[in-house]
Amino acid sequence: MNCLLCQGIVSSDLTLSKIFSLQRLNPVPVCDTCLKQFVALSTVKTCCECGRKLTANSIDPCQDCVKWHQQFPHLFVNQALFEYNAAMKAYMRQYKFLGDYRLRAVFNQLMVSKLKSFRSSIVVIPVHPSTIQRRGFNQVRGLCEGVQLLDCLKTRYETKKQRQSEKGRFQRLKTEQPFELIPEKASLITNQSVVIVDDVYTTGTTIRHAASLLYRAGASSVSGLTLAR
Repeated sequence: MNCLLCQGIVSSDLTLSKIFSLQRLNPVPVCDTCLKQFVALSTVKTCCECGRKLTANSIDPCQDCVKWHQQFPHLFVNQALFEYNAAMKAYMRQYKFLGDYRLRAVFNQLMVSKLKSFRSSIVVIPVHPSTIQRRGFNQVRGLCEGVQLLDCLKTRYETKKQRQSEKGRFQRLKTEQPFELIPEKASLITNQSVVIVDDVYTTGTTIRHAASLLYRAGASSVSGLTLAR
């Protein structure tokens, strides 16, 4: 099997016991060399509220989260799985912006396993229909393939003039509410614990816009899970 990222050969530890166990075999689609380029945030000190990698002198929660306490009235904690380093940036470019849908498999099993541990309703950040038409898929839904999703949000407009990833912090913080609740799904949120899933947490503005709508609809708690921070 070839690595989805570098096309090199992926070694397998397949044994006779695994073959005859009758359990489903889930081969890892990435080689060890490529995997080592991604920094798992579970191995380093991170902010307790947003998952940001902290330095030795950083405060916890981080400065960004301290500011959010003054701007966002609801309890919200995000967990991120990987640091947004050069390897993750290259992965996102190939998967999200160049539309290589095969790459969902790189982190799919990990994301699904993590989401199942939440025991909450799962809401993914939506993308505009014109983006779906152009790219062919919602990259966050691809990462979550295999778990049941609650589709209760939709986008109000398309930010096609400038990608969110290309905006500075100030521009992101000034972004108006980009989402709205789907009316017929709003009742499904009442008194529910909800986890919002997105690909990358940058300033936290996008995911908190979504969280505010879910709280307004009566969610008992809202948290976040992102692939990268």
